[in-house]
Amino acid sequence: MPPTAHHPAAPPRLDLTDTLVLFDWNGTLVADTDRALRATNAVLTHRGLPGLTAEDFPAKWKLPLAAFLRDLGAADPEAAEQYWNRALAAEPAPLRRGTARMLDTLRACGARLGVVSAAGAAAVADDIRNTGLDDRFDVVLAGVAAKTSALLSQRPTRPRAYYVGDTEYDIHCARAAGYLAIAVTGGYRPAHALAAVRPDAVVDHLDQLPGVVTALHAKTPAPLGGTPA
Repeated sequence: MPPTAHHPAAPPRLDLTDTLVLFDWNGTLVADTDRALRATNAVLTHRGLPGLTAEDFPAKWKLPLAAFLRDLGAADPEAAEQYWNRALAAEPAPLRRGTARMLDTLRACGARLGVVSAAGAAAVADDIRNTGLDDRFDVVLAGVAAKTSALLSQRPTRPRAYYVGDTEYDIHCARAAGYLAIAVTGGYRPAHALAAVRPDAVVDHLDQLPGVVTALHAKTPAPLGGTPA
C-alpha cells in the first residue's frame, strides 16, 4: 500500500472534466461509526443476541451488510438488514471534516461526482439532505446489493474513474469495476485492514483527496477506459 498521502487541495485550474469520482457514504463522507454501532446493537438486542463494543465493531464490520449481520447471529439477515437501515435513518450523522470543501473543489474542476452505497436509500437520502449536500452529486445509488454492478453502471460516463471508500470491500469492488481505488482511514475498518488490500492511494483527511486525484492523474496519463458522457 502506498504511504499515506499528504497532498494539498487541487488548484481550481485543474481540468477534471474527464473524471468520475464516486464515494461510499457511511464512514467515508459521514462520521457515523458510533451511529452504525448503535444500529447494529439495536438489531442484535431485538433478536436477543449479545451486542458489540466500540472496539469490536471495526474488527467485525464487513459488507455485504446481510452477511455481517448473519455472522453476528441474525438468523434472518435480510430482515435484520432492513431493521439496521431503519435504525440508522432514525438519527442524523455529521459530515467528516472537509467533505463539503473537497466536493466543491472537485466539482469546480469539472469532475462528475456521485455516491454508491450499500446503506438503505432512505437513510442515505435523509443524510444527504440533512448535511446540505443535495446539490453536490450527479448520481446517488443507495441500497445497492452489489457495489461492483452499481459502479459498472456508471463507468462509461468518464474516461477516468475513482472510487473512494473506507472498507476492503470498497477497494475490491472498485478494482472489479475498472476504477482506481482510494481508501479513507478513520471509517468503519481499521487502517491496517485497508493496507492489506493495497489501494491505489490512501488519505487520512478528505481535504487531501483533490491532490491525490491530481497525483494519480499524473501517474496514469492515458485514460483508464470508458466513454465520456
